[in-house]
Amino acid sequence: MKTLLLAESHPPTLEHLTGLLSQAGYTVRAVNDAVMALEHFSADNPDVVVLGVDLPRVDGQHVVHLIRGHSQGGRVPIVAIDKGHLGRARGVGSVLDLKVNAYIPDPLKPGELVPRLESLVKAAQAVVPTGLSATLSRPSVAGGDLKGYPLPALLHSLYRLRRDGVLVVAHRDLSRRVYFRRGGPVNFDASAKQDGLPRFLRERQVLTEAQEPVVLEALASGLRIGAALADVGVEAAGEDLLALLRDFTRDRLGRVLAMREGRFAFYAGDEFASEVALAEQPALAPLLDAARKRMPLRVVAAALRAHLNEYPVRSADFGRDLQAMALDTEDIKLAMQVNGRIVLKDLLAHGRAELRAAYTLLWFLRLTGGVTFSPVPVASGTDVLSAAAPDVIAPRKRKTLPAETAAALREEAVRIITRSYFGGLGLHIAADKEAVERAYHETAMRFHPDTYAEFDISDLRDLLDQVQEKLSASYRVLSVDEKRRAYLQYFFSRQEVVGRATAINVDAEIALRRGESALKRGDYRAAIQGFEEAVALNEHEPEYYSYLAWATYRGAAGSLMQRALAARKVLKRALTLDPYLERAQIIAAIIEIDLDDAPLARKKLMKVLELNPYSVLARAALQKVVK
Repeated sequence: MKTLLLAESHPPTLEHLTGLLSQAGYTVRAVNDAVMALEHFSADNPDVVVLGVDLPRVDGQHVVHLIRGHSQGGRVPIVAIDKGHLGRARGVGSVLDLKVNAYIPDPLKPGELVPRLESLVKAAQAVVPTGLSATLSRPSVAGGDLKGYPLPALLHSLYRLRRDGVLVVAHRDLSRRVYFRRGGPVNFDASAKQDGLPRFLRERQVLTEAQEPVVLEALASGLRIGAALADVGVEAAGEDLLALLRDFTRDRLGRVLAMREGRFAFYAGDEFASEVALAEQPALAPLLDAARKRMPLRVVAAALRAHLNEYPVRSADFGRDLQAMALDTEDIKLAMQVNGRIVLKDLLAHGRAELRAAYTLLWFLRLTGGVTFSPVPVASGTDVLSAAAPDVIAPRKRKTLPAETAAALREEAVRIITRSYFGGLGLHIAADKEAVERAYHETAMRFHPDTYAEFDISDLRDLLDQVQEKLSASYRVLSVDEKRRAYLQYFFSRQEVVGRATAINVDAEIALRRGESALKRGDYRAAIQGFEEAVALNEHEPEYYSYLAWATYRGAAGSLMQRALAARKVLKRALTLDPYLERAQIIAAIIEIDLDDAPLARKKLMKVLELNPYSVLARAALQKVVK
């Protein structure tokens, strides 16, 4: 059965078309926003896409542009639908800049949509895909939502079944792919350059900042990684190159395994092998690596909670999978204590490992079938590595936490507790939910008492518990759109935002902050986009125009005079709304200074200082005039 992705923001239309297209023989994935459309397209790999022309843009781009930019986006027919049935058809002009295959002004008009879809799908299926496209053209054998960390179990299943194929994971406008041969991960790629191999090589200091974009472009042109590195003068071949690819795949797979937002799908097949460099590695090792570096300890602990009073014992699978696990010496030592005669809670608390290492290893062995649990003690393990071990483990003697570490923890903990939800997580106010998720897990792990299990932290425990409470509250609020919005409204009201002439508009303030952040890092294009969005959301707020005018003057295209004229036009709007707006008047004076009209600049600045003798910005600009 053919799969169809339907994205439409009008609920009645979405519901009606879902029923209509299902009756026509399609498996319909119906969503009501552009972000979900991107996730479903990347993960579900539909045969055809039907999109409403009025879907909101994602980061300034229409969803069609983002789909066409996807590696599979060129082969899939896309049909744009309008609202003709509601008397609001926008016409062909609304899709002229979109690379769609057809435009249907009224999708509910009988005999319009379904026949057009059938002809487009038939034409697309006449093209026989090859290579990676052939693998991805098949229906997925597994897929779903990422909530609840389903990927570790999937990875273990792929290993057991010795599956070849491609795991696709999508979140918002980003997609990631992990390639498997005989059940083990052999490579990784992503649509975002920050997840790609060149960035990893730069992080490892194999590439310089200048070499990274050159290698990225070479890979995009179809060049193999070895040749791309040779072109920039980096010697990496043979086993050295394979080692880098293995480390890269394991690191990026670890990030994917710890994702909890987005969608995933696994496509079976090995046609990709001719297009992808294969770097085989111990198949199960990335699971343990991901649990230790990326996954929250509470998730790992929850999987073991039901077994705390039981006796773990190594199974026959432990010995068979030992090579695929690639356990280090310390993990082997702890595994040797899993002999069926020590209760799990004692093994975790006092065994041969720090608490997090113990929890993650036992979670890993439980997931992979390396241990089973018995309600009563058992005689011995069943594998050949069984060895005698004490039935009772003496409590671990805790070391004294170094004074400088304790002082740093105390100082940072107080900072987290006393700051806002964003500040406690170390986030900018415009940070998205993915950044919130990442910051929460990283910060909570760093301040969790279990991280310092080998030390005596009795005098810090209450403080660390307060930090966990604050971080949990921050995550609960900032990861839910409605709660986040209410908090921002409260946050802005408590901040008493200076200079606002209108009621606070949360979305506009976020856009403004995003523009400010871009301005600080010198990204004028992004700054202008953020300030324009703020103005569009609240066109009666004069302060927003001041920011937009400054970004336009500093970063717009054209000569100095052209930029000055464009900025003055924006400033005129700001001063029309508020003739005494300080920031706008100072920016106007700076423009006059740059255009060599010092008398006019001085006049404007003196006017500002008459109204506010303590204006630091005005005094600084006046010093420039004097010079």
